[in-house]
Amino acid sequence: MTGPDSLLADKLQSVVRGQVITDLQSLRRYSRDQSIYHIEPQAVVLPEDLEDVTRLVTFAAREGLPITARGGGSGTAGSALGCGIVMAMPDRGSWNLISDFADSGETARIRTGAGVYHNVLQDYLQQRGFFLPADVTSAEISRIGGNIATKASGPHALRYGSIDRFLEQVTFVTDRGEVVDTEDETTIPERFRMRLADLRQRFQSNQAAMALLETRQKLKTASGYNLFAFLHDLPCGQLIAQLLVGSVGTLGLVTEAALRAEIYERQRVAVLLYFDDLAETARAVCALRQLPVVAIELISRETMNILRRRTELPESLAVDAHLLLVELSGPEALAELEKVRKVLQTEGFRQLAAPAVTMDDGDIDRLWGVRKEILWLIRNPQPGFQALSVVNDVGVPPEQLAGFVSEAEQVFARHGLTALIYGHAGSGNLHLRPLFDLTLPGLPGRIRRLADDMYEVVLRHGGTISGEHGMGRLRAPYLLREWGPELYGYMREVKEIFDPGELLNPGVVFSDSPITDHLREDLLSVEADS
Repeated sequence: MTGPDSLLADKLQSVVRGQVITDLQSLRRYSRDQSIYHIEPQAVVLPEDLEDVTRLVTFAAREGLPITARGGGSGTAGSALGCGIVMAMPDRGSWNLISDFADSGETARIRTGAGVYHNVLQDYLQQRGFFLPADVTSAEISRIGGNIATKASGPHALRYGSIDRFLEQVTFVTDRGEVVDTEDETTIPERFRMRLADLRQRFQSNQAAMALLETRQKLKTASGYNLFAFLHDLPCGQLIAQLLVGSVGTLGLVTEAALRAEIYERQRVAVLLYFDDLAETARAVCALRQLPVVAIELISRETMNILRRRTELPESLAVDAHLLLVELSGPEALAELEKVRKVLQTEGFRQLAAPAVTMDDGDIDRLWGVRKEILWLIRNPQPGFQALSVVNDVGVPPEQLAGFVSEAEQVFARHGLTALIYGHAGSGNLHLRPLFDLTLPGLPGRIRRLADDMYEVVLRHGGTISGEHGMGRLRAPYLLREWGPELYGYMREVKEIFDPGELLNPGVVFSDSPITDHLREDLLSVEADS
């Protein structure tokens, strides 16, 4: 190989011991994720170890090449794609090491490399009687580093919250190639200490900013930086660890973390509820979430219809209806089941069929298996149509859910779109997947107009542009609208403290670029032909 790519490859190979990729065929694997984007990097590096990462950062800063960290490529907002150097996790070595398991009775602590796949960690924990409650539905392809970077949560966030609640320590590499262990205060650069202390003092003195943040504490959100950390007087290391959650690799490159796990409840009950009206389904969510349930998942009728065409489903999913999957767990699960039945009866919710109840682990696992397959089964429901990730991770306060879904249906109808709606309704977090006809021209404009209209509805209901998948090119232009100039300004300050030179994953948190820049070529075939 000759030319610029070979020159860059030679330079990188003289710096790192890990694998360096610059040939076009291999780069294609890293030019896409689960989003609508295609961005080809100049090089991909699979670092051998922590020292490789520090060398890579130093090299990238010297050469003026941005670095984008990539986990499992499961992101839906384009935050794991970059035009400079992509740092990906190899399937070996310390990146995939699970260690230091310590059982303290009710909880356990575990250390994990950033490259460990989520389902591998969960299997390890469950063999020991524990689990990580931030249990993402993309567990087979997502990695722990990516879960931290996107502030992942999953269906059980209703009871347990997002991954930041279980993060105890982070090891990361700064924009200058320094290694920071957030539990070792001596490793924290003085510039971080001083500037974060000043920012915290100014932030906590701003009563309006504090009040706004406090009102949004109960909202499940992963948009922007995790400023909620400033509501508490955390030690500097803990503050930094919390700020890294949801930062999509823009503040530092996470290499290792320590997490707290919870006791795995083996007694479970699943209840399926069937409704004819989506708003009525949402109203039932609001009533049921007041009970001690651990999860409430919503799957719309349109989504279920596609699932039936694409795969074999349990008999309990044969009812033509909007569906709620309610899970209860623990020794009180049966008593809580009676509370669910009582609420449904006393509130008079209109159901299309009697609730289906199962306490069989195999049946419950099959139901969750269907839920976790939705993303893959709906992608190409029929020739010429795709369920695109455009407004796919919104959230609203649960009490606003019924009003929001009614308006969301109206927005999709005005745009002539069928929308597949599903998600963690108990937390107010829904995944909206409109079916776009790719045989029609003007897709970029259609995408932008839909996003503008839908986010306007989301924000009017006090919601968020990202409930659990973090930031990315898909959402960055709407961040200011959600948080307002003051809190947005604090977020810009956080970025300035950690990465003033915009070395780390630029353009995925702060950007005015249209969300349709860098669309995948296969989505633009009509434009190319016209």
